[in-house]
Amino acid sequence: MGKFKVPFTFSFMANDKTDHILKCVIIPSICLSIIALISVNQSLWVTSPIHHFYIELFGAILAGILAFYYISRANTLSDKFSLFIGIGFLVNTLIDLFHVIVSLLNMDDILFLKYFIPQTWFVGRLFLSAMLAIAIVRYTSFLSIKSSKQQKQKQRQISSDKNNENYKLSRLLLFYLIIITLFVSIVAISSLFVVFPFSAIDDIPLHRPYEIFPLALFLFSLYYFYKNEIYKNKDVFYTGLVISIVFNVFGQIIMSYSAQHFDTAFNIAHVLKDVGYFINVIGLALSSIQYNVRLRESNEMLTIQYEKVKASEKMKEEFINIAAHELRTPIQPILGLSDIIYTKVKDEELHELLDIIIRNAKRLQRLTNNLLDITKIESQSLLLKKEKLNLNILISEVLKDYVNKQKNQQKIEIVYDFKHKEDINIEADRDRLVQVIRNLLDNALKFTTQNQQRIFVSIDKNKEGKEEEEEEVIVSVKDTGEGISDKVLYKLFTKFATSDPTTGTGLGLYICKKIIEAHGGRIWGVNNLDGKGALFKFTLPVKLK
Repeated sequence: MGKFKVPFTFSFMANDKTDHILKCVIIPSICLSIIALISVNQSLWVTSPIHHFYIELFGAILAGILAFYYISRANTLSDKFSLFIGIGFLVNTLIDLFHVIVSLLNMDDILFLKYFIPQTWFVGRLFLSAMLAIAIVRYTSFLSIKSSKQQKQKQRQISSDKNNENYKLSRLLLFYLIIITLFVSIVAISSLFVVFPFSAIDDIPLHRPYEIFPLALFLFSLYYFYKNEIYKNKDVFYTGLVISIVFNVFGQIIMSYSAQHFDTAFNIAHVLKDVGYFINVIGLALSSIQYNVRLRESNEMLTIQYEKVKASEKMKEEFINIAAHELRTPIQPILGLSDIIYTKVKDEELHELLDIIIRNAKRLQRLTNNLLDITKIESQSLLLKKEKLNLNILISEVLKDYVNKQKNQQKIEIVYDFKHKEDINIEADRDRLVQVIRNLLDNALKFTTQNQQRIFVSIDKNKEGKEEEEEEVIVSVKDTGEGISDKVLYKLFTKFATSDPTTGTGLGLYICKKIIEAHGGRIWGVNNLDGKGALFKFTLPVKLK
């Protein structure tokens, strides 16, 4: 069974230019053309000044609503496009109110109204159409959807000279805006006393030739609406705007051949103006609803994505915990049995193979321990078992282990210097602090060759910037190796920061940083000034009694 296809559907958000012009310009224009033809009959719908008052008052109210809406939108979005249109509607509202009040007060003076009404109508429409043209031509480049790669690259390559040029142009537009505002204000007020030439002509079909100027600006705005590809924006606001421009175009055409006040063309032109305003209001209202719906959908999507990320993180942590524990379980027997075999077997070749097994098993052990520490840190479950410690004694014990180890292995001298011989008592987690010191020493040994020979360890106190009852102790580990490469130095204490993945995972310093920070201290590392080796320091707070 074949599918039924709808031959034509109306959409406020058409993306195709021809389709958009058909729906928003051509179809409304056909309907409005029929109305324009009907309006030629000047006696078909004749009203009184009081009816004109109500129609104009309704239009002024709608214009005021639009002015408030556009200016609020401009303030919220920092949008000059909306600002210029908002200023256009604001000034137009004031002129319309002036127009309607003076017309009502002088409704018996037919000669006065013959020139006053066309002149004030003209300046209001001129100002609005000028602001609309400026907004569409000048301030819609950021709204246009550019599809080609060349256009996107061109946007990225805007230079400071171009920005300066735009700034100068904005100031120039502001100057012209002030001039136009002064012009229309002077024309509107002078309409009380002055009759402008050709503002109303009885002898030719084009009775109100001044209407051609706003008409040209409305058409100019309509042309640039499509030239700047504003129709591609998926916001019903822009569709409402272009339809309202079409209504304004026909309003100007019909008003141009109004032979006398309150005739058919006069009344229909006023109604079309009000309908154009109303369509604009509806467009803005629907745009707000559309924006709120999209925002709610975005928030819901973000919430769903956030929950998925949380679930994924939880699964990752559980996996790492299980994997690390499962890996650590067989490592200890491997190390223990390897040591037993090593002591019982005298074969040198076998000793070398056992050394490889032991070395890699210890490396795997460090990796599993680091992974467990990372999961505890990121899940904020790294708990410190603090106790009172003598830092001098603690570091001395760690260094003795390394000195004894070095006697049997590499001939690298470890030099330590305690600046203060008295006890330095702190509250810290012994195992975690030993972990930090060992990590720094292991790194120093790793990057110090036998030819470079020395590692320096020192402890000092610092009281600068501290309160009277507080001070901090500084532990330094300095090597004479190759130093830290530039590509690692800036991210030294982040996860997986390593210049050579084969020599380490890059997790040790990240864990050290978190442990020291959990103790209330700081840790940092730099290359030595002489270019030989690196210097790592960390601080721990010391409470004075």
